[in-house]
Amino acid sequence: MKFAMGELFCGAGGLALGSKRAQIMAPGARTFSIEHVWANDFDEWACASYAHNIMNGCSDKVYGVPVQELKIEQLDRIDAFAFGFPCNDYSIVGKQKGLD
Repeated sequence: MKFAMGELFCGAGGLALGSKRAQIMAPGARTFSIEHVWANDFDEWACASYAHNIMNGCSDKVYGVPVQELKIEQLDRIDAFAFGFPCNDYSIVGKQKGLD
């Protein structure tokens, strides 16, 4: 069984990669996995990376707009939801000190 997942603040796809690689085998040989159906991030390069690595190059479901402009009611239905936290060292809301 595949669970459809949507993700806000997806970044380049680290959280998605982990969930994409995770697979659970339940008793009776029933397999559970996650299929990413849409994602959102403000950064265009993060969206390009996510589309390439997580969505098999399909960028039409990776929305590179501020989350306030995302039309949630128009997104595909999902079974699971994930969201990333800002990377404080690089986020535009932080001091942008990097990893120094």
